[in-house]
Amino acid sequence: MGSPAMTGAVVVAFDGSVAAREAAYWAAEEAVARGCPLQLVHVLHWPVRALAGLGLPEAALDGERARAAATAAIELAAERCRQHAPGLEARVEVLRGEAVEVLSRLAADAELLVLGACGQTAAPSVLLGSSAAELLRGTAGPVVVVRDTPVRRAGVAQQVVAGVDGSPASARVLRAALAAAGRRGWEVTAVHAWSDLPLEALTGRVDLDRAAARERAAATLAALVADVHPEHPAVPLRQVAAADHPAAALLDRAAGAALLAVGRHGRGAAPAPLGSVCHAVAHYAPCPVAVVT
Repeated sequence: MGSPAMTGAVVVAFDGSVAAREAAYWAAEEAVARGCPLQLVHVLHWPVRALAGLGLPEAALDGERARAAATAAIELAAERCRQHAPGLEARVEVLRGEAVEVLSRLAADAELLVLGACGQTAAPSVLLGSSAAELLRGTAGPVVVVRDTPVRRAGVAQQVVAGVDGSPASARVLRAALAAAGRRGWEVTAVHAWSDLPLEALTGRVDLDRAAARERAAATLAALVADVHPEHPAVPLRQVAAADHPAAALLDRAAGAALLAVGRHGRGAAPAPLGSVCHAVAHYAPCPVAVVT
């Protein structure tokens, strides 16, 4: 199956797609910021059954040629990452197997798993590839999903947006956001959106005191910040209590963020492997999304 993960490395999946290249650059910067190595991994699923009945010449079905091509591509990507992030220690691996299975195993010993939102086989309309979605649902450790558009360019605010909701996972999300911001010299905006429904939908049915509801949301957020922020006191932090659907509130703020951090499940944690808010932002956020377990 190949070599084990570099313990304590940032692992990034690389398949040559535009999203994978952006993910590799993001992962390289993160590895340098963390002071740990980068492990670029290409998972080669060979032989490809779909090619068997096409009457292709035997040379076209040669697995060693496929492996050599993948190795050349990933070594070039590693060199570009070293140029992009000076001081980077990078290692490459070309492993055989099913991508989700191999990457899940590597992630178990990694600092972080970084994925491109869509791979080479995704249609243009696909916002989150099937492998990335499955890894988000099942990987035990933290995962960052990076879009196929360049990140952290001119005009992008250097801030991490953290989605918190008072659930047990909220402290872990805020802690991860503060740590990420502290490594990069960024700031954090902690967002607690407390209304899953438009308030107008409740008019006449529920006696809702909007001011009191907002105060309760702000108090929940303030208590969380008071508990976690002292661990990273130098990181500037802003609190936002929004009367909005959580996914909408986070997506609005993600447009000006360098990173959006959310929990895999929120306060409505159902048996589903991925919460609705996490699902929405992983598909639609324009910035990298960190999913915290």
